[in-house]
Parts: sequence; C-alpha cells; structure tokens
Amino acid sequence: ITLSYKPTRAMKLLALLLLPLLAASNEVFDNMCTTIGVGPGGTASGASIVTHTADCDDCDFRLAKTPKMEHPEGAKRPIYRYHRQYPRLVAEERGDTWKKENLETKFADTYASASWVSAQLVGYIDQVPSTHGLFEALFGMMNDAGVAIGESTCAAALTGRDPRPCPDCEGPLVDVGAVSLLALERCDTARCAVEMMGALAVEHGYYAASTEEGDAGEALIVSDPDEVYMMHLSPDDTGLSAVWVAYRLPEDHVTAAANSYVIRGVDTEDPNYLYSDNLWEVAERSGRAQYDTARAPNGQLDFAMTFSPDEYAKGMLKKPEYSTDRVWRVFSVLAPSRGFERTHSWLGDNLPLSVKVEKEVTVQDIMALNRDHYEGSDMDLTKGFAAGPFGSPIRYDPGYGFPGQTGTEDPKDNENGMTKWDRMHGAFPRAIGIMRTSWHFVAESRPNVPREMAGVMWYSQYQPSAGAYAPLYSSIEAVPEMYTRGSLYEYTEESSFWKFCTVGNYAQLAWKYIFPPVKAKQEELESGFLEKQVDVDKEAARLFKDGKDDEAVALLTKFSTDSAETIGAEWTKLLHYLFAKYHDGYTMILDEPVFRAVEYFYPRWWLVLTDYFTNVVEDHYYDQQLPSGYDTLDNVFGEKKKWVMEKLGMSPEGAAEAAPVALGGAAGGGGHGGEALAVVGVVCGLVGFVVGSRKNVRSGYSTIGDSGVDVRV
Repeated sequence: ITLSYKPTRAMKLLALLLLPLLAASNEVFDNMCTTIGVGPGGTASGASIVTHTADCDDCDFRLAKTPKMEHPEGAKRPIYRYHRQYPRLVAEERGDTWKKENLETKFADTYASASWVSAQLVGYIDQVPSTHGLFEALFGMMNDAGVAIGESTCAAALTGRDPRPCPDCEGPLVDVGAVSLLALERCDTARCAVEMMGALAVEHGYYAASTEEGDAGEALIVSDPDEVYMMHLSPDDTGLSAVWVAYRLPEDHVTAAANSYVIRGVDTEDPNYLYSDNLWEVAERSGRAQYDTARAPNGQLDFAMTFSPDEYAKGMLKKPEYSTDRVWRVFSVLAPSRGFERTHSWLGDNLPLSVKVEKEVTVQDIMALNRDHYEGSDMDLTKGFAAGPFGSPIRYDPGYGFPGQTGTEDPKDNENGMTKWDRMHGAFPRAIGIMRTSWHFVAESRPNVPREMAGVMWYSQYQPSAGAYAPLYSSIEAVPEMYTRGSLYEYTEESSFWKFCTVGNYAQLAWKYIFPPVKAKQEELESGFLEKQVDVDKEAARLFKDGKDDEAVALLTKFSTDSAETIGAEWTKLLHYLFAKYHDGYTMILDEPVFRAVEYFYPRWWLVLTDYFTNVVEDHYYDQQLPSGYDTLDNVFGEKKKWVMEKLGMSPEGAAEAAPVALGGAAGGGGHGGEALAVVGVVCGLVGFVVGSRKNVRSGYSTIGDSGVDVRV
C-alpha cells in the first residue's frame, strides 16, 4: 500500500502552519525510558530477551500491528515526523490503530484532515519489495522474524537540528522511531537491524526527539534468537548526519541503559564492535574526542565521554540517582555476587557494559525488574518518610506545582515554593518501575521454533506494577482491541491503560495494604499464561509443520486475544474488589460470617513525626503512665523537639518561623493547632535534611531507621 495522493501547494502551506502543533510535544521532558537485554545463553528458555519501559507523561499509549506487505516496483516509503502525543500517527497503510476510523470522535475533524496527514510527512525513501509485519507504537518494537528493539533516550552533547519542515525542504529526515520501524520492516537479524539503523541515520540525516541535551541521544538494545546488541546513536556536529556504535553481548550476559550512554572504549580490533566510519572524524572535528586510557591502554575512543554533555542536562539527568542507579540495580539483581557498588559517576565508571548473569533469567525475572522500586536494598522506595505511612514507592517528577510553573529564582512565584536550583540539585532514586509509563514489554526472540513463533512480546500499558502482561505472538493477525483504544484526554473502559491507571492510583493511597492483592493477581494471570503457552506452542508448531499456516496463526491470535481480554475483565473485577476491601482507612473483612471493619490507621513512627501525640491539650491518663525517667508528658516530647532543633541548627523561635514556609504558608489559626503545624514543618525539614545528607554512593541511601532518627517515643 502506498500513499495515493500528492499534496497540493495549499496543503503544503497549511501543513507548515500545523507544524507547531506537531512539534509542541517535543519541547519538554521526553521519554526517559529503561531498556534491558539478556543474551540467549543467559536465559532459562534459551531465548534472547529485550525489555523496554516507555516512560512518558504525555505519549499516545496505543499499540499497533503493521501487517507484512508486498510493494510494487518503484513504490516510495513515507517517512513521518516524530510526534509522541495523541494521535501519534494518522495513516492508512500501517494497520488499524493509526487509521482515521480509530480516532476519538471529537478529534476526527482535525486529525483526519488531509492537511494534518500532509503535515506529518517529512519525506520519502525507496520502498523494498516486501516488508515484515511488526508491533509498533512510538518506536518499532518487534517483527515477525523475532527481531526486537528496546529504547532509552540519552543525554547527548551534539543535539543536531530540527527535522526538515516539508518533504522538499532541506534538513535531517529520520529519527529513532523512523529508523527502528524501517529496520524491523526489512531485517531478519539483529545485526542487520543495527547496521540499517546506523546507515539510514548517517545517509539521510538524523534528528533527535529534542534538540536539548537531555534528549538528543539514543541507546537501543536489539535482539534476535541468536544475538543481542547494545547500540548508541547521536546526531553529528553538522546536524545532517549521525554517528553510531554497537556492541554484541557475550551470549550469557545482561546489559542495560537508563538515559545515559554505557559504551565506553570502542575497540576496533574486537569484531563484536560495530560503528560508523565517521566516528573518529566527528569526534575530532567537534573538539569533543576523549580517549579511554584508564580502561584501555591503547587509548580507545570513549564514546560515552565524547558524546555525552559536559554539564547537567535539563536539571535532572547526569545524576547517578536518575540514570546509573537503574543499571546498578539490574546488575546487582542478576549478578549479586559481583558486589557492584553504587557510583558517583552518572556514566557509571565502576560498572561494566555488560555482566554475566549468575542464574538462568526468566521472563518473569525481567517483569519483576520492570516493576522494581529497589525493594530490599538501601534505597528501598517503600521505606522512609518519603514513602509516607503506607510505604508507597511512587515519587513524582520534580516540578513547580500547578498553577504557577514559572521556575524562576523566586520561590514565591510558584505553588511549591521551589527555585530552579532546588529542582536541579534534589533527587529521589529513580526506579525502573515508575508511574508515568505509557507502555512496556518483555520481548522473547526464541530459537528452534517456526519463524512465525519466534517472537513473543509480553505486553502491558501504564505503570508496570499496576497491570499484567499478555503474551502477543509477533505473527498474530491483529492487536487486542483494548491496547488500540483511548487517549490521555479522557477515561474510557475500552482501554487497558485506564484500567491499569485506575488500579495503580488507588493503590498509592495505602500501598502496603492495597498492592499485595494486585501483585497476587499479576502472578496468578501471568503464571497461567505461561502454563497455557506450552500447549499452544506445541499445537501451533504441529500446524506449521503440516503446512496449515493460517490455522496456526489463527490459534496464536486467539491465545493472545483471549489472554488480553482475560486481563481486562479481571482488572475490572480487581478494582471493584479493592474499592470494597480498602476504603476510608479501613480494611473490610469480607470473607467471614460476621462483617467487620478494621482500621489500618497509621504506624507509630508516623504519628510521632506528625505530632499526633502532642496535639492532645491535656492527657492526665498518659501523665500517670509515663515511661521511666520522665516527670511529665512535656519532658517526653520536649526532648524530641530539642533533638530536632539541634539537628537543624535552629532555635525553637527560628524553627517556628521556618515552619510556615515549609508548609506552604498554611500554618495560620494560631493556638495549639499552629504549634502542631510548626512541629510538623520542623520534623519534615529534619527528615529532608537527614535524607539529603545520609550515606551516599558506596553503601547506598539509608532508610530513616538507619539514619539515626529515633522513631520511638
């Protein structure tokens, strides 16, 4: 299928006027994803595994299946502009998801117009005779030959140019989305995909998601049933080409990228390294070339040091807490005996590019990593004051509050009282599993099966800990409908994203109580799918062997669709169960002859820190039951307050003055309530002080209990 119309001059003019709408989403914080790859020798199934969590606050979360196609001689392949917001694409030749008929009704007039479709086009390249079917969203994900690609946007020093404004204009033609789609359409192997993405970027000009340092580079993990590669892409210094490098993993190794480059010295004598011919020329010409003499005595070009930015990018990259911690976590879980330490360096100076896994890795192990919040480590996000009384691992992205997101140096100019300095220099550890995930997958590239069965993409949407994965075979005829519907503009029951989002947000209210039933449901469904998959594989392989390809594909399509629909139905029931079981501070006992409502209330350490006990004006009973060594109740909490003041270096008067600022000016009212708010502000400030100054890098962050804060009265 090829485009059947040619844009008129008027349509081209209107398309140029629509460009700001297409480009608007590219001006702000981009995806910041995590990608992990495991070679076939390191997995329990013998399959290569690649995963990608697409972490984005405003992306079109829909999944599409582009069918395999034959193309006439002389056909042209359209190249579409990078655009992540809904609708990511409106096109007739790439499967049902992107068709005009699938647009939400209120957007149809705008996005189905010929002018909008024309504005999406950047240009054309020659089409090939036949192309693979593939799963796609903002990027190519997996094709029907079992080749998969995971992505992580990286900070880069060379930021390139904006894409050409029209097909006949000058400027770069392809972004990472375009090259990943083209590679999966045309390649049977991971090496082919790597080399094709690199060649397309160099030849046609590569532009980044944004021309800001935080978004200009890319890390891609590419797999097939036999190999896994880590690849890096960057615009060159002219903005009209690109540089790239790739490394083939040892077959029993794991690698990961988390918004910073991880390939260091480029060894030209090692056949496992692939790279663009212009790599050294661009490094020298741009004045950025740095050579890895510490790691490589022969002074290999250090790709990460050369092409990464020198300063903080966007105020939150270039921090171990944001980037390297995730890579450290992957290695520490899959190779625990190596004892990898957290690092001061945002490029992970003490971490290797890949590491041998210490046990056979399963799909479920990678799912667990995608849902990880550093549980059980010194950085456990379910612990400490920031987790709240119920241990929520969710940490929101830093911002200035709404309304008033000015970000000036005057904290009075925004709702949160923050300055640009505050946003740049503060950080929570960034987990792999976060709340602003559009979609995520775990792709298996399987050997020793018919090619139509080689690719299985375990897929889900929204926050990994809030949903369940369904097995989607890459040869299926169509994507389950609930993955193709909806947008961020409004809630709809038709979309799995919103089903998972509702459960995830509700669980945040009392995580330690509400999340366990969610986890249990995930394990129940995913384990069940894995068990059923054994029989499905056997039957499908038999059908393919007997030449009944259509029946085999229909079987795989039904299994994938049934699995997704089961998740949708179970998640609706799960949400209703959670509403009934946990609400208003109670756990409802629903399975006993006599109904009971049990308060879950707050843990004692939280009550102490929030002034619960000192809110009592008079407590004669407590005065009679004082702990040994105290004359009055005032002594108990007086000592606590005195200790707090000493840690803050404040007098009681100074702390009282500071408290309303910490509370956003909410003290007011005077009297005992005002004093209570002041103490809460002091204690919150203390906890922030302790958290900010606690043990760093080598031993990781301490929890509140480890930091010396006495949470007992």
